[in-house]
Amino acid sequence: MEFNSTGGMRSPFSPRVRQSISGRRPIGLGSAKKNSKFMQQSEQQTGEIVYKTPFTTLETFGTPLPVMVTETLTFPSSEVSVRLSSCGWCWAVCGRKVLAWPWDTSLPAATARDLTLPQTDLAHKADLVVLFYENDAQLPSCIGVSPEGVVRYWSSVGAEGASCDVSCELAGQECDRLIQARDGLLLATTTCTLVRITTTKEARPSVVCHTLRPPSGWLGGLGRRVSVLFFGSMPANHDTKLVKVVLLSSPRADEQAADKECVALVAGGPLVQLWEDGDVREVSLRRPLCDALARTHLAPAGELSGLEVAALDAEPHPGGGLLLLLLLTVAAPRAPDARYALAHVSLESEERVRVLSAWCVRGARSESLPRCLPLQPPLVYNSDAIIGVAPSGKDQADVLEVSAEGDSILGASQVGGRALVFTRRHGVLLLRTADPAAQHHAPSLCDSPLGSPCPSDVFDGNLTLYEIDPNEVVAISGDAVGKLKSAFLYHVRGQQASAAALLSELAGRLDPSATDRPLDRTVVTVTREMLDDAPAGDPRWKLPSGAATRVSLGSSCSLQAAAQLHDKQKVYNMFLDFLRSRGLWRRLGTVTGDAPPAENGEGVSSTQHEVCALGERLAAARALQRLHQAGAPLVDAALHQVAAGLERAPGHEDEAVLEALRGGALSAADVCWRRVSRVLRVLTALCSLPPPPHDARAAASHAHHALVAVNSVMSAMQAYRSQCDAAPPRAAPSLAPHALLPSLCSLHTRAVTECARKCPDASLRSQLLEEASSLARSILLEAEPLAEGRTAHLYEKMRSDTIQPYLAEGQAERAAVLAEKFKDFELLIQMCVDKNDLERLDGYMDKYEDEGFPEKTFAWLASRGGRMCALLVRSVGARVPRRLESWLAAAPDRLTLRTVHALARGELDLATELFAQLADNENVYVNRMADLTRSLFQTAASLSKLCSLAGGSQEAASRVCRAFSVVRQHRALPAALTRRHALDQHEPKLFTPEELIQMYIESESRSLTEYDYKKALDLTELVTDLERRDDLRLKIWCACIRQDDWSRSRVDAPELEMKDKMFFRLLDLVHLMGGELDAVLPPLEAVVSAPELESLAADPRALYLLKYGYQCVATQHDDQ
Repeated sequence: MEFNSTGGMRSPFSPRVRQSISGRRPIGLGSAKKNSKFMQQSEQQTGEIVYKTPFTTLETFGTPLPVMVTETLTFPSSEVSVRLSSCGWCWAVCGRKVLAWPWDTSLPAATARDLTLPQTDLAHKADLVVLFYENDAQLPSCIGVSPEGVVRYWSSVGAEGASCDVSCELAGQECDRLIQARDGLLLATTTCTLVRITTTKEARPSVVCHTLRPPSGWLGGLGRRVSVLFFGSMPANHDTKLVKVVLLSSPRADEQAADKECVALVAGGPLVQLWEDGDVREVSLRRPLCDALARTHLAPAGELSGLEVAALDAEPHPGGGLLLLLLLTVAAPRAPDARYALAHVSLESEERVRVLSAWCVRGARSESLPRCLPLQPPLVYNSDAIIGVAPSGKDQADVLEVSAEGDSILGASQVGGRALVFTRRHGVLLLRTADPAAQHHAPSLCDSPLGSPCPSDVFDGNLTLYEIDPNEVVAISGDAVGKLKSAFLYHVRGQQASAAALLSELAGRLDPSATDRPLDRTVVTVTREMLDDAPAGDPRWKLPSGAATRVSLGSSCSLQAAAQLHDKQKVYNMFLDFLRSRGLWRRLGTVTGDAPPAENGEGVSSTQHEVCALGERLAAARALQRLHQAGAPLVDAALHQVAAGLERAPGHEDEAVLEALRGGALSAADVCWRRVSRVLRVLTALCSLPPPPHDARAAASHAHHALVAVNSVMSAMQAYRSQCDAAPPRAAPSLAPHALLPSLCSLHTRAVTECARKCPDASLRSQLLEEASSLARSILLEAEPLAEGRTAHLYEKMRSDTIQPYLAEGQAERAAVLAEKFKDFELLIQMCVDKNDLERLDGYMDKYEDEGFPEKTFAWLASRGGRMCALLVRSVGARVPRRLESWLAAAPDRLTLRTVHALARGELDLATELFAQLADNENVYVNRMADLTRSLFQTAASLSKLCSLAGGSQEAASRVCRAFSVVRQHRALPAALTRRHALDQHEPKLFTPEELIQMYIESESRSLTEYDYKKALDLTELVTDLERRDDLRLKIWCACIRQDDWSRSRVDAPELEMKDKMFFRLLDLVHLMGGELDAVLPPLEAVVSAPELESLAADPRALYLLKYGYQCVATQHDDQ
């Protein structure tokens, strides 16, 4: 018995009228019933109501389903399709089987007929079967066509074995539709070829197939594309594939054409070909539809060029012309936006197609493609629901869902002025809709005398929000929560002015940069309360009376948990539509989480994300409830663990609830499903359930079942998240010990590193790892908000800890898939290098080039040194040399690798310079530079010189040679200078040539010889400044002169005196060693006028000897 359907028996505890907040009993029910919109229909209700919304009902109709049909629909062997015919019969196709039975009670009673369709490699469908009456026969005839074009004809469905087969010559085209026209049946292929099928009784019953072709010469003025549409010489694409064959009255206005039948072939383009008395014309609808829809509905979405239109279904419009169901795709900035629309198109004029009206369809979200019913106003349906078209884009669509009852819609049709719907559980149902005028004004308290509300069974399912008087809420409540709930109730009842007045008080001036604004906190509070509301129809819930603002918007009269959660989903969707239609959604700001850390994210989140997060928990609750209902023992254990935890955590639940839980009045599932906002604690408990301790296979099986359940719930949550249009930021998930994300990580680690590793069953181990990898994806998707800012290192660690165990278990491909999806580049590099799979590494570098993968590869290899550096330079870098060179040049610490890379590429100039830079970087300590066995300076300098000899830069080589000279001069310093400057006490630093020369000049030691001063003169060659070089040379000569006592010089034997003076011995040494005295020796005037020799210049003997020596040098130079 269905307790949560308005067509079944209602619970005795379900309220029949609106619950009054103030406690008074409502009156005036009789008047309310008289004003009910359903009483305005011309046809009285004769069947039992099965499904109901404020504007739509489905009631039983026609004959009951035969047992054979019920069995086929309940336990189908393949996909089932159903069609209804105006002849009063209905047929269902399952595999090759056709089950036909009369739905019309006026026909003679007949059992279901079982027919067999021709053999096919494709799938049969009810669209290729037609039942029709011939010559006042007692039973209808039947024609079924296979997708390949084999026509099977039964002259009577009562003679199942008497049939004939005829093959249509379709040149490989696939049949798509079979319809009944005035002068026979019409068969259409997916490429829009049209075949007329007529029956004949000559000799034996048979059929004749005739392919319809355009008149002679008709294709002369059309392009190849049109000929393709009619003859199928090319494969069908999206634009040319057949969508529907529709029979219309002639669109022409003349009297002769008034009674003629026109066949319209609608292709997805959208294109229409009209066949009328052998005349064929093609009409393109793309441009007029784009113009109409972009102008009226999609103006904010962008330019006309960004709009794509495709036809999904077509029906004849009651007012003439075509009713088209369209799929609109808008090129939005972030992602393509797809939506549905209906359009009424007039085809009277060949020159100009008129779009008479167009509506956007809201709420048509389903995996199955929708179809349309040409009512007034039109309806859209899919396998899950029937959607009423809102008069304007801002109005809330009326949605009648059947999927919540485990039902599905298999077909619908308009027959004899009635709209019939066929569902899997109930068969043929009669669809009734309200007066079109009533949809512009939803029921409110003002529509009934004395403010009496309409009875609850007029409204949608088991929801109680329709029974709440918003006027009482406004009168009693004055806080923001009460006002928002009242505004929502006014919106549901269609009292938009009252809703707008309340919202203007709530959302006046808002600071866009503020956090936790009253509007944002109120929206989150109302959403959480409606998801946590207790079921009103269940007497076991005895909750203490709260404030007047505690209006139970999400309360349900159903006693079944699935229906209660389904009703909360309805209210939640209605509340989101309310926020969007009233402009509140885009004005929401940011909030901080106020739930416990384990229940909520951390940090600031957009209010939109917070509301959508509650929607994710509702999706999780529904997924968990389905698992529990299916008998999942682990879910049941998790529910009991959560219920036991409530006893240990006072304050988390009402005392009345705990008392009912202790006494057995409420079950653990009741408590958990009621408070949706905290349903994640069930998922956390499920993750923490311990496996059997001593049985490895049982532990693996336990982990597998837990993973399957958790993955099912996480998939539902993430599927809902993907549909949300919430603005950033999204709060980072909590990392508290008992939060969801750490619990998921713990379950994943335990499943992979313990249960899978010890599992003796290879098949079970493979299944366990497959489910674990699915959970790994969910974990990393949940952790994505951690990837930004200061928590990036936490995300990277969690990503590594999640993926690395698969490598340890030998599951490299699983690890690679996860690493690719979540951009764990280091792991991908490690896997490729360990396997020496450089080709795959090259592929990754090309694939993730814009994300810096090559540079991460370089850094990873360079950080490991040795063989990895060789691999970097020889193999990896050889494939992208320029990029590697740029990366190496970006940091000074990569100079060694850059040098080797340049040498490997044969760039000798660059290699010479880089080796010289390496040598320059090592010119700090003299002893290290002079060590021939382990000196990097010696190695780099030598290699730089070798590269220069092989054709490299001579300038760099010269710089290296100068460095060598400085080192040699350091090592050749006299002992006196070494002791004076304490160069023998510690590791001496390298001095510049000028600093070394200054040591010689400033030294007062008498132990220096002409050889020492010759070294100082040699050092002046390393001074690049010419003036400074000459000045230093002068000071060196002056220091050498001061080494001797010139006051006792003998002028009678100057040659002998010159041999005793160091100055002249230095002159001889320079000359003997090939030095150029003209360049090295300063002029006599400069020597005599030097401040250091001021006292010596006043001594005539010294001056004489100096002049004599200069003359000897000049004479010797002239002789040479």
